[in-house]
Amino acid sequence: MKRIVALLAVFVLSMGVGCGSNTPPVGEVHGQVTLNGQPVPNCHVMFEPLAGGRSSGAMTDENGNYKLMYKGDAEGALLGKHRVRLITARDATRDDNGRVTEPGVKEKLPKEYNSNTTQEVEVTNGDNPIDFKIQTS
Repeated sequence: MKRIVALLAVFVLSMGVGCGSNTPPVGEVHGQVTLNGQPVPNCHVMFEPLAGGRSSGAMTDENGNYKLMYKGDAEGALLGKHRVRLITARDATRDDNGRVTEPGVKEKLPKEYNSNTTQEVEVTNGDNPIDFKIQTS
């Protein structure tokens, strides 16, 4: 009986080993978003895996810099090809009485970077610096 209890204890303990993270392999992704040479602050950066799976996202800082988050505090994006969306538009925010507390923001970037994106990148293992230097006429 003691032997069965001991084996059961070893089995239960071994089940916990390696179960600390359910995060698949990801690559670190960071960079800068600029429009006509100027940083784009408050831009939502989304990487959507073409093969399916969880997207990664970030918000650019005042210098247009971003660092993708996969989930929780796990940084990065799934390995492989991604469709990228860069979104600056925001809906207006209203209070409980329907009054606008913050006005909306119109999209600053061309539609080929957001609603009709044509942007695709590949994320590899390790460090992936990916900048988006957008030029408009």
